[in-house]
Amino acid sequence: MKKFLQSLFVAAMFAGSSLAAHAAPVDISHAPVDLTQDLLDYSSAELLGSFSLAAGQLAGAQNNFFSDKYTFSVTGFNDLSALATSLKPSANSGLTLTGFSLRNAGGVLFQGTLDLINYTAQDQAWSLVSGGTPLATGNYFLQIDGYVASSAGGSYSGNLAVTPVPEPETYGMLLAGLGLVGFAARRRKLQA
Repeated sequence: MKKFLQSLFVAAMFAGSSLAAHAAPVDISHAPVDLTQDLLDYSSAELLGSFSLAAGQLAGAQNNFFSDKYTFSVTGFNDLSALATSLKPSANSGLTLTGFSLRNAGGVLFQGTLDLINYTAQDQAWSLVSGGTPLATGNYFLQIDGYVASSAGGSYSGNLAVTPVPEPETYGMLLAGLGLVGFAARRRKLQA
């Protein structure tokens, strides 16, 4: 009887573990993408992600999620602006974006926000701007989080742009140049 109970217990453990493994959420993230070269060449880069579920994979927040990372490096001081969108014709279709953030090795630097002023809720538009806090030289990554809301899958797209912030010496040279132009114009006026 004792052996029978042990066998029954082991069988129940295997059955429970196989059910738990089947019901566990699946990470369907893409491999990290390095955007550094695009930013060096064009000051902007595209963010793209497309998902389709395999047979037997379930859609919804509790089943298949992604957390895609886009890495990049900057030198000097730079302002950053980024946008990620995923068109959702209905609540149970496409992708649902749940987060958009800028991070480095130290953690989260900026959290994106759902932009309901310039876009509709169906656009799932998340924006992120560094504002008055420019990025210093270093390595960073954007992280886009979400889940597949329907078995048909879906996609998201977006853009990241960095703009160098002029250093104080640049403003000094600009003012000196304007002063010289003004002085030359005044001198010509007096000679005429």
